[in-house]
Amino acid sequence: MQIDAHKRSLGEVLLQGQHIIPRYQRRYAWEPQNIRDFWNDITTSGTPHFLGSMVTSGITTAPREVIDGQQRLTTAIISLCVIRDLYSENGQELRVTGITEYLEFRDRNGELNYRLKNKDQSSASRLNDNIILPPERRNQAPEFDNDALEMTAYKEFDSLARKALAGEKNVVQKLDEIRDSILAAEVVYINVEDRKNAFTIFETLNDRGKSLTVMDLVKNMLFAEIPSGDEDSSERSWSRILQAIDDSRFEGINPDSFLYYAWNSRFNPNDPKSDIVEQARLRRSISQKIDSSESRDSTSGQIIEDLHTDARIIACLNDTLNSDGSALVWKDISSSWRRDKFDDVCEHLYGILVSGSMQPIPLLISLMRAYVCEERKLSRKQLLNFLRIIERFQFRWSIAQKGSTSSIRRLYRQAASAISARKSSSDVDQALTDFTAAALKIDATDIQFKDGIHRLSYSRTRSKDLFKIRHILTRIEKSYSSTKLDFGKGASVEHLKGLEGRSEATARNSWIFKLGNLAIIPSDTNSKLPAEFSEKSSELRKFINDEDEVLSSALANKTWGPEMANLRLKAISDRSLDIWPKVDAN
Repeated sequence: MQIDAHKRSLGEVLLQGQHIIPRYQRRYAWEPQNIRDFWNDITTSGTPHFLGSMVTSGITTAPREVIDGQQRLTTAIISLCVIRDLYSENGQELRVTGITEYLEFRDRNGELNYRLKNKDQSSASRLNDNIILPPERRNQAPEFDNDALEMTAYKEFDSLARKALAGEKNVVQKLDEIRDSILAAEVVYINVEDRKNAFTIFETLNDRGKSLTVMDLVKNMLFAEIPSGDEDSSERSWSRILQAIDDSRFEGINPDSFLYYAWNSRFNPNDPKSDIVEQARLRRSISQKIDSSESRDSTSGQIIEDLHTDARIIACLNDTLNSDGSALVWKDISSSWRRDKFDDVCEHLYGILVSGSMQPIPLLISLMRAYVCEERKLSRKQLLNFLRIIERFQFRWSIAQKGSTSSIRRLYRQAASAISARKSSSDVDQALTDFTAAALKIDATDIQFKDGIHRLSYSRTRSKDLFKIRHILTRIEKSYSSTKLDFGKGASVEHLKGLEGRSEATARNSWIFKLGNLAIIPSDTNSKLPAEFSEKSSELRKFINDEDEVLSSALANKTWGPEMANLRLKAISDRSLDIWPKVDAN
């Protein structure tokens, strides 16, 4: 392995030529505090500040791929743009020209190039249009984004620089000092011509202090196997994986957890017992798959494409939850999308996801991948049969407040693996039979489920259970023979006995926040209702179902209190058993 490692200044690094940031790198992520730390390190030391190591790959005469150092290089470019613009404000055009040499250059053909080039177009636009363009031209750029983190960093640098210049007699001299401090900052610059060895160096260097994430390690391992020149498609896919994870609003979803769910959604012959591949074993498991293959590079590329598919599924599941079960979110991913093929599917998916548990995610990825992405597609009937059982089991489990155990995680992992490995329709049926039998053994009891419903509460300061409560009330309303509500226009949760002036800490008020005192009504009606039950009874009767007997009687009499609320809570929990029966019930 030929390694070129030298201590170099940032100025030397930038003037060396062009550095390429590949698509698989995460987007610029430095926050204002990181910028302030960088500024203090650069400007307060009497000697050049040491920025650590940078790792690149490529021959001397060609642009070099940045394996490690993207964030620092981007930050250096942003800081130099701030200094350039301040020079311009002070009429120092020669100095503007001088600093521009570190930002862009002309190649042998006389064409203008950026010193730092992002292969990801959106990242390139955020840096080039937001930062490198002179201020007077930025607002004219089509991709200008005033809220991008690159622009946030620019504004923070600008603010710090202007504070440093305040009161200075010689502003230009002070700017020179700041410029020179930035360009003098030092790195250990490591270049390895062989791309695979460059990843090895990066991993070794970063296996100290703050450890690399599992996703980082897996990325390095996969891209190290892909030949230089063939990585473009894989880089695009990896970039989209990270974007899908960034956009997800699932609580607890990050690159490592995504990798855990995605890998556990697939059958792996190296794990014949279909045991859970825990976080600590993910990299080893993926490495074993590569090692056991006939073509390491094609297997690595296929793993990246598979993860991209799973990231798209995760994105659609996330959108299903946030859209209250809209079928439209699957339109772009399914080549044969029709509303009737997804409406009831999404209703059940929402019923699973609204529980707030991530435990079913590997199985949901596997099922939806088989339904929308794979050639041997899962039938709609088989998918619905599976989702109905998952919904019953998971919602009861979550409401009963049973936590994550190895049993439930293994249950979902084994079913996901079975769906992934299926060779025939009968394999799917067997997977459902096995899942149902195993779920029955650990299912929440009816008493545990009802107790969980009785514990649910909602107030302005306790909103954690709101979506579960709204889902229960909605499903109960839909179970009646008819309804007065139009769910297409949205519904919200109303406290029948108002909250005004009532302390949540007082035991006698606890019933006010429970399900018995809650009802769903049209969203546009909620805010217009009077506070007192007797005053809003007439309006509520327009929306409350006649089969909600306790509440209907109270509305007729315009009286409401804890005894009636508790009776209604019991009725709600009893009816919930019919909607979410144990998994062995028909």
